Amino acid sequence: MRFSSRCFFLFVIIAAFVVTSCSTPRPDNAAPCVPAGQTQLVIRWGTEHDSLGTVEQYTMNTKGEIFSFSGKIANREDSVYSLAIDQSTYCGLAKDAADCFLRTQALNARGKSARFIEYRNVQSDVYLRAVWNPDLMTFQSRDMRELYDQLMKLIPLD
Repeated sequence: MRFSSRCFFLFVIIAAFVVTSCSTPRPDNAAPCVPAGQTQLVIRWGTEHDSLGTVEQYTMNTKGEIFSFSGKIANREDSVYSLAIDQSTYCGLAKDAADCFLRTQALNARGKSARFIEYRNVQSDVYLRAVWNPDLMTFQSRDMRELYDQLMKLIPLD
């Protein structure tokens, strides 16, 4: 059975519509909840493997864009764009991250591998980093582990 050119054209239009409607466009501006002095805020999270010298990390900017890097710790970059999340979702997560760092003043408990979350704003000279051993479920790392899980839910499974 042959497709007519009309059916083929209709199929192409529907396929194009589905592809464009399922992707989130990259935002041009910071989320509306971001004050002028925090437009450079970056939230970064991931896992470092000390014995291998490697890291898998994700970086989210104030636009809600998420970038990923996987490779040698020494070559760490944020160059690969992964996705953009809804800016209202970003606003909630940024608030959760700030609150979490207020509750957890210091956390640095490494193991063979180390999970981490960074909250960094170069405009206001704020650099916060929490590190914990993912093999241990300690009371001190409870809030950071919950935030990490929230952030990882943003990343689509391959």
